[in-house]
Amino acid sequence: MSPDPIPRGTNSRFHVPTNIPALLLCALAAVAAQAVEQWDHGEVVFRGPSGGNPYADVSLRARFTQADRTIEVLGFWDGDDVYKVRFSPPAPGTWRYETSSNRPELDGKSGSLTATAPSANNHGPVEVFKTYYFRYADGTPYHQFGTTCYAWTHQPEAMQRQTLDTLAASPFNKIRFCVFPKSYTYNRNEPERFAFVKKPDGKFDFTRPDPAFWRQLERRIDDLKQLGIEADLILWHPYDRWGFAEMGATNDDRYLRYAIARLGAFRNVWWSLANEFDLMAPGAMANHRGDKQTADWDRFFRILQNEDGHQRLRGIHNCRGFYDHSQPWVTHSSIQRHDVHRVLEWREQYRRPVVIDECGYEGDIPQGWGNLKPEEMVRRFWIGTLGGGYVGHGETYQHPEDLLWWSKGGVLHGASPQRIAWLKEFLADSPPFDELQPRSEEQERLVLSKPGAYYLVYCQKPGNATIELAGQQPYKLDRIDPWAMTIAPLGTAPAGPFELEAPRSDVVFRVTPYQAGERLRPEAKITASATEGQPPLTVKFAGSGGERTRWDFGDGATSDAPEPTHVFKQPGLYAVTLTVTDADGGMAQSVVQIAVDRDATTPIVRAGFERDEVPALKLHGTARRGAAGSLHFPDGAPWGGARGEDRAIDDLRGLRSFTILGWVKPESLQVGSGGNRIVFCLNKDRSGVDLVCHADGRLRLAVNQWPDSVQNDSSSGKLKVGQWTFFAVTYDATQPRDNVSWYFSEPRDAAGPTVVKLDRKTTYTAGAVAGDPGPLAIGNFNETMRSYGLDRQFRGEVRDLQIFGSRIGRRGALTHEQISTLQQEKTRER
Repeated sequence: MSPDPIPRGTNSRFHVPTNIPALLLCALAAVAAQAVEQWDHGEVVFRGPSGGNPYADVSLRARFTQADRTIEVLGFWDGDDVYKVRFSPPAPGTWRYETSSNRPELDGKSGSLTATAPSANNHGPVEVFKTYYFRYADGTPYHQFGTTCYAWTHQPEAMQRQTLDTLAASPFNKIRFCVFPKSYTYNRNEPERFAFVKKPDGKFDFTRPDPAFWRQLERRIDDLKQLGIEADLILWHPYDRWGFAEMGATNDDRYLRYAIARLGAFRNVWWSLANEFDLMAPGAMANHRGDKQTADWDRFFRILQNEDGHQRLRGIHNCRGFYDHSQPWVTHSSIQRHDVHRVLEWREQYRRPVVIDECGYEGDIPQGWGNLKPEEMVRRFWIGTLGGGYVGHGETYQHPEDLLWWSKGGVLHGASPQRIAWLKEFLADSPPFDELQPRSEEQERLVLSKPGAYYLVYCQKPGNATIELAGQQPYKLDRIDPWAMTIAPLGTAPAGPFELEAPRSDVVFRVTPYQAGERLRPEAKITASATEGQPPLTVKFAGSGGERTRWDFGDGATSDAPEPTHVFKQPGLYAVTLTVTDADGGMAQSVVQIAVDRDATTPIVRAGFERDEVPALKLHGTARRGAAGSLHFPDGAPWGGARGEDRAIDDLRGLRSFTILGWVKPESLQVGSGGNRIVFCLNKDRSGVDLVCHADGRLRLAVNQWPDSVQNDSSSGKLKVGQWTFFAVTYDATQPRDNVSWYFSEPRDAAGPTVVKLDRKTTYTAGAVAGDPGPLAIGNFNETMRSYGLDRQFRGEVRDLQIFGSRIGRRGALTHEQISTLQQEKTRER
């Protein structure tokens, strides 16, 4: 019988028939000694029984020995009478093997394999290094930049090739994908092949694999290997309509051993036991499949640990609750979470490399997990990296044929991969990742440093931060813009405590020592006649520190004059940048922020009106319009909400004072953890504003963050089920005390109008609305905040909701009299 074609990427492959003359056996022994590269995989092929069910009935193993080192690997049936053993030699030289089997045709067969030196692009498998990091087996650093394409190998061949072409031009060096196909939104097509064959009744026979499927999967793994991309194989998942998630323990274990035998010798394979393992427990979630408890996952891990002679990396991925990644059989923490700033916490908890394999998906689909802005994806990569971890990418842009990268691969459409590639290059030019120690500091700063040699400081919010610079030498100071992919020289920092000033959120500073004899940079300094005001705002600037100056006013205008005058015509926050150049070509920059305020008497937001709403609102789910334009969010799942256009956040950024007022009528005060959201424009970094109601009828305001120690609530009992109540809350960041004031309507008499009374004053210390607020949402429908739970849905109606604000003072915090006037005007209108 002639052998099958040699698969791509296989360095050595030889057949050993069982009934051949001794002379020919000697010739085959010479073939058996053919060379295979160290860390690549050789393959021994035998002829054996073809009757019955070889997959279930025949066992095959081989022991490979070199000197005092022995590695045992599983063999497998590959259809008809063909059996194979694959081996990836971890060291050069001759490796001798001997088989063991429950069938005499396959038992006691011996031979050898010679491992040669690896080629230039063969660095071996990835392994854990120094507890928290990865590297290749030859010591070459490996920094994971992964992506997810769950079902790309289940698509037509042309699309698989297109995915490989896209990966070849991408920054990604690992891809997560499933052995079994997925049945889920945007992914309903039936694959051509499956891991198991079908029975006459159309159901799958889990005791009979389809070798053609597995050979195709092997070709794709080998294609990835040629591109230098790790194949993170997901062995089970709950998104199933074929029965693979519920095969039963015996079939599960046999399938796992078969996967180990066939795929474990590929040097780029990682094992991921499951995607969202916790959704595979019986009844864990409607429309999800699974029959597995924690004990099953423990058993699978032990099988991998004991049966995978090549000891490839082992992980498991969660949806809600985490698996215990500190178990000895887990090599790295594979995590799905949006709060990537917790990487440092998880490192210390599990003592493993932390890989945020799913931090959300850049895209525009309605589902909350799949509509991250590209800026947010890039931001999460930087935060996770500076926390000492690794972050994974995903993309879910809508497509008329549902060809989403996250599910089917194809081509990338997003803006984040280019910036992830830039981060990858940036890190390649930095000290080795394992030499940089992460730490988290106050004011939401992350520091990744090698003291005295290198410092990276990520400022999630604007403001000042002090960093201690070791030694006596001066340091060069650079500002890094992760989105613009720029590195701007700022000047010189002396050793010792040094204060950094972040003009906005998501700014990175790099501090590196001057080399011996290196000239110091110039120092750029800015003076401005005004830093705040209303449009048109005329500002006179002066710059010093170099022979040449270049001004960027942040609104598209520039100037080379040393003392320019500029008029800011529109409201906004403008970062004015001065770049100076000295006679030797040395450069430095300085930035000043100019706040141009809008008319504080005109509301930024008008929601729940019959007309003239600002911004335009889009209703989702069960949300609907009530009388005179009110927003109605019915009690009970499925939930609904309203969301404003993205540009609505522009005028909410940087407010130093504001007022939120309106009418609410709860249908229920049953609330989720932390209360139910009425107005919600917090981003996932907790920048923005959050207004919630609690079960006792009180309201709570949060600015930028949610410090539990600050009790900035109204009195209890102010909201009542079935009753319209007018409320107003003001906040003034310019005041150190009593800067939050609560107002509510109370009946004067049974027939008369209501009046507004001051309820209480509290103190809030969060400062101005920093960073970038999240999308404006009414009733908690903020798609980017899915992880915080729909149990926090507001239940009831909202009408005549308005937000006023100011960037330059307390003008946005309306007075009692102004609030009463607005309330009375709306009462008369209705």
